[in-house]
Formats: sequence, structure tokens, C-alpha cells
Amino acid sequence: MSTTSCYDPLITAALLSILMIVGGCQTPNACCDPNLVSRELAMRTGAAMEKVAPKCTKIPDNVILDDGLDEDEAVLTALSNNSAFQATLAQLGMAGGDAKQATLLANPQFLTYLPAGAKEGQYTLFAPIESYLLRPIRVDVANREYRRVGEQLVQNGLNLSRDVRVAYVDWALAQRQADLAAEAKSIRDSILQLTTKRLDKGDISELETIAAKVDSLNAKASLGVQRNAVNIAEARVATLIGLPELGQPLLPGPLPVPMLPAQSEEELVQQAIASRPDLQAAKWSVAAARQRSSLSRWLWLRLDGVLDVRSGNNYTRTGTGLRFDIPIFNRNQGGIMRADWERNAAQHNHDAISDQITQDVRTAYRQLQQAYKNLTILRDDVEPALVEALGIAQKGYEDGGADYLLVLQTTTQYLTARGQLLDQQAACCRALAELERSVGRPVIAPISGPAITSNVIEFSGLNENLMREHLELSETN
Repeated sequence: MSTTSCYDPLITAALLSILMIVGGCQTPNACCDPNLVSRELAMRTGAAMEKVAPKCTKIPDNVILDDGLDEDEAVLTALSNNSAFQATLAQLGMAGGDAKQATLLANPQFLTYLPAGAKEGQYTLFAPIESYLLRPIRVDVANREYRRVGEQLVQNGLNLSRDVRVAYVDWALAQRQADLAAEAKSIRDSILQLTTKRLDKGDISELETIAAKVDSLNAKASLGVQRNAVNIAEARVATLIGLPELGQPLLPGPLPVPMLPAQSEEELVQQAIASRPDLQAAKWSVAAARQRSSLSRWLWLRLDGVLDVRSGNNYTRTGTGLRFDIPIFNRNQGGIMRADWERNAAQHNHDAISDQITQDVRTAYRQLQQAYKNLTILRDDVEPALVEALGIAQKGYEDGGADYLLVLQTTTQYLTARGQLLDQQAACCRALAELERSVGRPVIAPISGPAITSNVIEFSGLNENLMREHLELSETN
């Protein structure tokens, strides 16, 4: 009989522990979605990012570098390989660990005094009741913090996408400007050849050839600068997409065609307020701060359920009770004050982000409008005038009534205008990338009117014909 009674307290303690474990495995649960960032970015950018291990790079299956790198491929590669962005994604896993930890109950404590001599055995189990009571609030805080981190990481992905697109535009622009610089050098060299021949014939003085020589040397230097600018822009793009050590040169595609949104400025502002991830993150931050403020009112609470078992010779006494702190001095007054001010700061931060979103959208929208207006003027007014001037100069040259130098000068003016067209086209693309980042989703609407590259081929062909005729004339002379 005494042997049985000796094991009774241990059996009772074991049963109570089992009940606590079963209770600890019940709701509430952590609401964690590890695919939150990748899913949101796929919907917002159309790029399905892939997971890449540290110190590794992977070219996505849809990316083929042999035929050149286009803008969409650059964004997809960056989301999968950019080390800085991948490092921030670890924050989502950390927040998931915090959410999981918030669902766990505090471990019960078991105190035992073994019987020795006349001393009776004592077994005491302390069950933290406040852990059960406060767990739902802790889990709510952790879940809201998890969503805040996830939405902020989505915004980081949109920022990276914008940076890649802007860098890609700069890269493609540098390549087109290098092509123009090579063409300009060819023209300057032709002018120098023409002035040299005239000098040999005695038609002009040596002083008149100095300007042509200087222009030719400046064109050569400008070509070197532009080619170096292409290499610098390529290095920046390679770093952003996470392939700085690729081992093969990257080739840019054509400069992206500018786009204009179909929505008005106010409509885009409202859409941005409704969809920007960083504003959603701010809302989750306010919700988490509100829950932490509520939790701070109870952090002083310590309430333990007590099961006390005492055993001696031929007897066992079992009793229950409560152990709790008496909140006379410390009721977490400082913690409550801090939590309330954190909630206040979160609300103000939400308002600040909302104001910043409005400014971002308005600024990007107006920059896009201005760049498109400049592009329209160059395309509709300047280009036709230069086409007409080139045609008149060519006809006059063919009839022998105009000097060929005038044809080359007119062609140079066209090349300058063509460079300005490229600059404004790139400005439109940059503004569009910033606008889509500001709204938080694609803004798709094609530009009305003819493509701005339609006349470039015609002009290039005309210029090649003029250069060919000049070479034939030189050989004849």
C-alpha cells in the first residue's frame, strides 16, 4: 500500500503535464505563408522569382543570354540572383520563427524534495496559467508582424525591379549613343577628307582645315567615352541582376518603347493608395502596435496553478492552489507608455507613407508627361524638318548646285536630333519605371501615333547613300 501511494504523486503530475501538453498543441496557430513574397511579385511584375542558394547564381529557365538580354529577363534574373534582395528575404523566415514561438506555451515547473530521514517527500507542479491567457494576443502580434515583413519585402522587390529597369534603360541608351558616336565619327572623318582634298586642289587655305581636324579628333574621343560608358552601364546591370562574374559579355536589346498610362493622375494615386505594399505593411504595423499596446496592460501578470503533493510513511496529501504576483509596485507602467507611443508612431508612419506615395505618383506621372511632350515635339516637328532639309540637300548635291559639305552638316544636325530623341525616349522609360514602382503594379497603355524608330531606318539609309556617293566622288577625283 505504501509503495502504491509513493507513486501516486508522480502519476498525478504526469497526467497534469500531459493535459498541459495537449492544451498547448491547440489553437491559435501561426499564419505564415512562405510564398507570400514570390506570389505577390509574380502578380505585380510578371516575373516568377526562383530560390537560389547562397554563393550560387542561376540563370532562370526563361532567360536566354545568347540572343541578348531584354528588360523583362533582366528583372527576372535580378529577383532570383540579387544578393542584397535575397538577404532581405531571410527576414520573412525570421518573422515566421517569431510567429511560431508565439504559439508556444511556457514550460511548467516541477519542484521536488526527496524524503530523507524524518523529512517527508514533496512534489510541486507549477503551471503558468497566464501563458494560456495571453497566448492569443501574442500570436496576433506575431502574425501581424509577419504580414508587415512580407509586404515590406514585396516593396523591396518592386524597388529592385525599378532599379534594374532604370539601369537597363541607361545601358541600352549608352549602346545606342555609342552607335551614334561611331556614325558621327565617320561623318567627321568624311568632312576631314573632303577638306583635305580641297586643300590639295588649292580651293581652301590650311587654316580652314583646322576646324575639321578638331571635329574629327573630338568625335574620336567622344566615341571612346561612349564605348566606355557602355561598359560601365553593363557592369552596373550585371551587378544588379546578380551576375557580376558571368564570364561572357551581356548584350542589351533595343531601347524599350515608351508607354503612357491610360489612367489619369488622380486614378493612379488612388490605385497606389490601394495597392502599394509598403502602405499595406504600414497598416499591418499599426495593427501589430495596437495588439502590443493591449498586451502591455497584462505583461505584469504572473499566475501559476499549483499542484502540491506531500508523502510520508503510509500517507499522501495532495493539494492545489494559485501563485501570483501582487501588482502593487510594478504594473508595467513604463512598458504601457512605450507601447502606446509605438502605436502612435506607427500611425504617423502610415500617414507619412501615404503622403509619400501620393508625391511619388504625381512626380513620376508629370515627369513622364514632360518627357513624352518633348519626345512628341522632336518626333513630329524637328524630324520632319530635318527630313525635308536632307532631301533638299541631297537633290541639290545631285544637281550640282549645292556643296557636299552642306549635306554633311545637315546630316550632323539630324544625328544631333536623333541623339535628343534617344535621350527623351530613355527619359520616358525611366519615368514609366518609376511610375509603375510608385503605383505598385504595371501601368500598361501603348503610345499613340507612329513608332519613333520608323524614320531612323529611313534616315540611316539616306545617310549611307550620301556617304557612298561621297566616296565614289573622292575616288573619281
